[in-house]
This record gives sequence, structure tokens and C-alpha cells, in this order.
Amino acid sequence: MPTDLLGREYETFHAPEPLTSHGPARIIAMCNQKGGVGKTTSSINIAGALSQYGRRVLIVDFDPQGAATVGLGINANALDNTVYTALFDSSVDVHDVIRHTETENIDIIPANIDLSAAEVQLVTEVGREQILAGVLRKVRDEYDVIIVDCQPSLGLLTVNALTAADGVIIPLAAEFFALRGVALLMQSIEKV
Repeated sequence: MPTDLLGREYETFHAPEPLTSHGPARIIAMCNQKGGVGKTTSSINIAGALSQYGRRVLIVDFDPQGAATVGLGINANALDNTVYTALFDSSVDVHDVIRHTETENIDIIPANIDLSAAEVQLVTEVGREQILAGVLRKVRDEYDVIIVDCQPSLGLLTVNALTAADGVIIPLAAEFFALRGVALLMQSIEKV
């Protein structure tokens, strides 16, 4: 086993095996009802790391602020088709909403302020908790990982993300009150 400069042993991790094909994607919801804990930063950086290993990654910007969209170099205000249209306009194919980014192997379903209307609109939708899952089902086989970057809320958009997800990552600050918030989030996850 290799050692560091002080003679301590450490374990090395090997790069994953090269892929021979892509999909079906593992869907990960990046959520916490508290803002400013690094959800978007973590989403973009995890996508970047995975893309360097040849994984095809789709980020779903599920926050009306559109920070992931802007963070990946897309002008959110100039978009006609966003995650909002993918959710509510059946005449729009999700493939027409997906944008390629400047980073190889990373695509995004962008968001802008239009998504803020979705919480109210979802209330009257039949099967409202499954709408995002239905959209992602159409592209799941084209990616290795889909990361849903959630807004800081436990509303219907986050419930949609949790319902569609195979797993959840909860970024949090290392403080007491953050743990209380995670307990509440865990209760919501268990209900889904």
C-alpha cells in the first residue's frame, strides 16, 4: 500500500472502466429545503467529474432562479423552451428542450423564472407527482446519470424530483440547524 510523506498508508482509487454504451441513467435528486448550501455547485461539479470519466450527464435545472442554467453558460432569459415547457406543453418534445453545453458529455434541461408558475399549475394536474418522471423516461436511455438540481423548497417540484429519483444527495452546511432541516427533508423523502 502506498504511503504519504509522513509514512501513513493510504488507499488509491482506480478510474472506472471505460463505457461501451450509455444508459439507462441513474437519476439523482440534489435537494435541501435550505438555500445556499451548494446544491447547484455540487450538481455542476459532480456532472463535470462524471463527464471526465466519459459518463453522459443530463442536468435538470429544477429551480426557477435558473442558476444551473446560467452556471453552464446559457442565457436563461433568452429561452423559449425550458423545463417548464417540457412539463406542461405536450406538443414540445423534451429533446428540443435539451441544450448541449460547452463541456463535453454534459447537457442541460434549462430553467428560468417561468418555472415559478409550475407549483401552482401542478396542484390541478392529474398524476402531478409523476410528471417529471414521465419527461425523463423519454431520455433516460441516452444518459448515464441525470442530476435534478432542486429549488430550496419541499413543494410539488421537489416532490416530482424525489418521485423520479433513484437516489438523493442532500448538501448541507456543518451546523446544528442544518441537521434539523435534514430531519424534515428525510420525513418528506420517506413519504415519497
